[in-house]
Amino acid sequence: MTVIETPRTWLRPLVTADLDDLAQIYGDPEVMKYRLISQPACRKQTQEMLESYLAHWKQHGFGRWATIYKPQKRLIGHCGLEYLAILDEIEVNYLLAREYWGQGLATESTVAVLRYGFETLQYERLVALAKPENLASRRVMEKTGMQYEKNVQLYGVEWVFYTINRHQWKQSHNGCDL
Repeated sequence: MTVIETPRTWLRPLVTADLDDLAQIYGDPEVMKYRLISQPACRKQTQEMLESYLAHWKQHGFGRWATIYKPQKRLIGHCGLEYLAILDEIEVNYLLAREYWGQGLATESTVAVLRYGFETLQYERLVALAKPENLASRRVMEKTGMQYEKNVQLYGVEWVFYTINRHQWKQSHNGCDL
C-alpha cells in the first residue's frame, strides 16, 4: 500500500472501513457545497462514492487517498488522482472536513499528490476542476503552481479548468515543497 507523508498528514488509499468518517464529512452541507451534486450525502450515497473510489484504484492503480491528520491520527478528508474519462485527463482532487479548512492542509496534500503524479506515475500533465465561485479551491490550485486554462461545462455544471505540466511543476517546485 502506497502511503505518502507530508509534514502534517499521511495519505493512504481509502478502505471500506473509512465509511463512517467519510459519511460524517460528506454529511456537512458546507463541505459538499461545491461538489457536483451540491448537497450533503447520506450514508448510502457516501458508501456508493467510496465503492467507486475503491473500484477506481483497482482499475487504474491510483486514486483518492484518505487524508490522515497526524496530530490526531484522524481521517479528515481525501486527496488524490482520478481518471476523468469524459475529458481523458487525470484530475487532482481534494476535500477536507470543515474544521480543517484554512490551515494549508489541502495545499500541502495536493503538492504531495502532484509530486506523486509527476515523479512516480510519470504523467506529463495534471488538471483540476472547481466551481467558479469556489475561491478557496482555486487558491489551492494556484498555490500549487496550477494555472487557469478555461471554463468547461461537465454534467450540466460550469467548472474552471486548471492545468500544470511536468515542466511547469519542475520550474515551480525545484524538488521543494511549498
